[in-house]
Amino acid sequence: MSMFRVRMVLFACALLIGVQSSAAEQVLVTLSNGDQLHGTLVQETSGKLVIEHPILGKVEMPRMGTALQIVGGAAKKSEAERPEGSKTKPQKNNEVNPASANSTDTAEIKAAPNPWKGSVSLAASASDNTKTTYNVRLGGELKRTLPLEKFSLTASWYWNQSDGRTTDNDVLVRADQEWDIERSKWFYFAQGTWQYDQFESWGHRLSPYGGIGYNIFDTDDLTLALKGGGGATVLYNNREVDPQLLFEISTSWKINKRQTLTGFVSMAPDVTDWSNYLLTIQADWKLKLDDDSSWSLALGLRNIHYSQPTGGASADDFKAYAGIDYGF
Repeated sequence: MSMFRVRMVLFACALLIGVQSSAAEQVLVTLSNGDQLHGTLVQETSGKLVIEHPILGKVEMPRMGTALQIVGGAAKKSEAERPEGSKTKPQKNNEVNPASANSTDTAEIKAAPNPWKGSVSLAASASDNTKTTYNVRLGGELKRTLPLEKFSLTASWYWNQSDGRTTDNDVLVRADQEWDIERSKWFYFAQGTWQYDQFESWGHRLSPYGGIGYNIFDTDDLTLALKGGGGATVLYNNREVDPQLLFEISTSWKINKRQTLTGFVSMAPDVTDWSNYLLTIQADWKLKLDDDSSWSLALGLRNIHYSQPTGGASADDFKAYAGIDYGF
């Protein structure tokens, strides 16, 4: 091979390496709320950015509303460089990657916060006069929040005893998964509840549902959502399955730094007989003992109304509690 050909091959290799290294540029991305991410640029189009983050892995985000800076001195690509007529749309909290840097120093990365949060609560009382009674309520909550989805799991157990005889033994578990439709207030969901009651003829009651929802408000301090869908309620011991529709409104209100109020109202009528329905109302209020405390005073109520009770039971299953809550 002639010296000329050798030089041409070496030049082509160097050019290829240069192209590859430019495709893997280190960039700093500034989101519309001021949060910053840095990593390796994977893809850039008019609609989205994709970077490889050293902690989070591959992260995809909307191109609109972000500023892109090549690490090493290249100028920022800001809103002014985007096609004429495009406008920055404020991003919802669940559309922003939670990882951010403390400064523009791209050598420092703040680890992404844990998307999981939870709490446990306890309420108990005892009395000994004409009758000896004990009342216990245990509760728990687990939540996960990601950019385009939310998951929550709540559980409660009520147990009462009077003069050595159990008068209430009730467990209720509710799971709720939501998937947001990107750049929209709409979402779709799957949820279900399981209830065990020792003193009801049905024993176990299972209610799975699915459908679509709409966020009327979706901010850090206030959420208000409507849901509509369908499913069924299974009364296990009675061998009964009731196909149902579902209509629900739910809210979460951060009143101030120390107080929160959450709750929902759910109506599930039989598809063919709306006089046969399941109505659930629940509300929980928490007051932190201090601004930064994990401990809270907790008050709550729950009522499940079944329009066609069986075995001589009451149509309403009402519960109220006051206790202490620990968040983590």
